[in-house]
Amino acid sequence: MRKLLKNITLIIGTFIIFSSLLSNTAQPGIWNAGGSGSFQLLYPEDSIAYKKIQMQSESIHIQLYKGFAVVKGVYNFLNTTNDSLAIKVGYPINTVFPSKNYQSHLNQVVFDDLYKIKGSIHQHEIPLLKLPSDNNNWYVWEITFPPKQLLNFTVHFIVNTNNAQILQGYNKESKNGFIYLIETGSIWKSPIETGNFYAQLKDDINLADIKGIAPSQLYFNPSNNTLHFKLANYGVQPDDNFILIYNNKIDDFNFEEIITKSNYLFEEIDDFSTKKTTIGYSEISLKNPYEVKGAGNFIIAGIYYFIFFGIPILVGIILILIIYKLLKRRRKSDY
Repeated sequence: MRKLLKNITLIIGTFIIFSSLLSNTAQPGIWNAGGSGSFQLLYPEDSIAYKKIQMQSESIHIQLYKGFAVVKGVYNFLNTTNDSLAIKVGYPINTVFPSKNYQSHLNQVVFDDLYKIKGSIHQHEIPLLKLPSDNNNWYVWEITFPPKQLLNFTVHFIVNTNNAQILQGYNKESKNGFIYLIETGSIWKSPIETGNFYAQLKDDINLADIKGIAPSQLYFNPSNNTLHFKLANYGVQPDDNFILIYNNKIDDFNFEEIITKSNYLFEEIDDFSTKKTTIGYSEISLKNPYEVKGAGNFIIAGIYYFIFFGIPILVGIILILIIYKLLKRRRKSDY
């Protein structure tokens, strides 16, 4: 009898310890995705320009490859004042933000670098003022915005998308992940009047391989494998961001070799941005990028149900059997 009780105690203790270890699940969401942060004002001393420069429009072109993405952003700014405003602007290296439509999920955009980044004003490249190594993980330019005039700023860069992980409970997938953070307009003068976003699927990536969300209705053109969505008069309130999850992680991915081809890749995206067709798009919906395949959650749920329901029932049955045997022995002893 003592041996039986000892075994029962050992089993229950083991499951309690195991359940406490299993409770340390990671924060659900998308982590270590490549992508683009918001292009924004940076230094407090430039606060005189806050809300005085309007980002009138942005046109973002993305080419997704297996393992990486190439980004071209074209921004049109209007200085609404009568004075020239010289300010510092830049891109962050990484950030963490919640999803608007999926509040329980966090998204971490990690740019281990914005590779081969370059910025141009009216097609003329301008030098970077500071690099991340000496400026708290920001790429910075200093730009003078002339009074009452439009200024066109274009940026090109490459990001590594091969290290993304999607976590949901105890399930995890290693995928390619790209996130573009939609500008909130919190610092620029609102609203942003128009925004056009295009993402072309390269390397034989199929639409069936894509999961994602966008802040407005998403369209697809099969003739050039391009996703598209449009925004108007936005940035007053935070919008959901553009998230694409695609293909499995590539083992032994040689990203350094990709970087050596940056000139060719930038020519490709320039060609795409100028020659893309504006017709032939139809509405589509993509699968939830936060959903993860796997039996982990089912198994863990089964263990918890067993711990909190199965063990008490099992203990109850064992106690009933013990009482029954004790009563049976007592009856025999009475005879």
